Amino acid sequence: MTWRELSPKQFNELKDALVIDVRSPCEYEEERILSAVNVPLLSDVERAQVGTLYKAEGELPAKRLALKFISPKIPEIVDRIFGMRKHGQPLVVHCWRGGLRSEAVASFLSVVGLDCFRLTGGYKAWRKQVIEFLGETELPFTVVALQGLTGVGKTDILKELSKLGFSVLDLEGLANHRGSVFGGIGLNQQPSQKNFEAAIYDKLRIINSGVVFMEAEGRKIGRLSLPKRLLSLIADAPKVLIDGSMEARTTRLVADYAGGADGNFRKEALDSLSRLKERLGGQAVGELSILLEQGRLQEIAEFLLSQYYDPLYKKQIALAGPYLLTVSGDEPVKAATELAEWQSQVIRI
Repeated sequence: MTWRELSPKQFNELKDALVIDVRSPCEYEEERILSAVNVPLLSDVERAQVGTLYKAEGELPAKRLALKFISPKIPEIVDRIFGMRKHGQPLVVHCWRGGLRSEAVASFLSVVGLDCFRLTGGYKAWRKQVIEFLGETELPFTVVALQGLTGVGKTDILKELSKLGFSVLDLEGLANHRGSVFGGIGLNQQPSQKNFEAAIYDKLRIINSGVVFMEAEGRKIGRLSLPKRLLSLIADAPKVLIDGSMEARTTRLVADYAGGADGNFRKEALDSLSRLKERLGGQAVGELSILLEQGRLQEIAEFLLSQYYDPLYKKQIALAGPYLLTVSGDEPVKAATELAEWQSQVIRI
């Protein structure tokens, strides 16, 4: 058995592959193939030492130091990969640009009788595909954008459409942020910009036809920026307006933001409220903070919708039209069914 080269295009055609990223942990955290498992040859500290030596003394001393770090780890690395791989599962190894690190691990695996592929060009070549895909002018599907005020249930409707078998792109889910000042409450850290783009690519590249439903997001979701290509698709897409009653919207927002909240909820909410002081004024923020301490979350949600979010977005939503359909988000299952029936009659691919 031996290892073989695999192009990024061929890699995309593999099913259920075990992907091993042998770069250092900090490289992996910042940008990666999302399905990859990190089995680093060098730690972050070791990689920095090798890089410093390379700059100071050149390639050969740096390689010797790297070998000194790597050699004791070889049995553990091989055993770990063996332990993860399912019988008959394709195995792909990669590093940053298809260099010595991936070649070394592929060689180790071949020596012990485990066939594998090495990704030609490494992560860098795979990332180039992402950039090219997100910059393409023609995609084989039609985007339908859901527009509406805060809390009308756009995300809930996307979930129901997915259950019905439709392609959806939940950008807020991929960004791990709800898109508002309070959007990060109760959630973990957002992904890096490159990993966010990778997640969009992974979702869209497998869609060959039909309709993709997504929310009409703005330029940023939390600290992440939407790719320009995607913003253009949303701007030009057929649009559906989602509306909803104040009662249903406030109930949904309280459930979404505080329903599974831990002990940090109040602190995070207070921190978010403080960022609205310039827009709402110190007195209003102070009064809302008191309501928060009293647990009167429904009242806070109604105030923020009526006094802040709705005035902020109503003009923007009006300008984004015309809308081909208006649907109530109070009952997401019913709304998804209406959208499913509508798209089959109106959208022609």
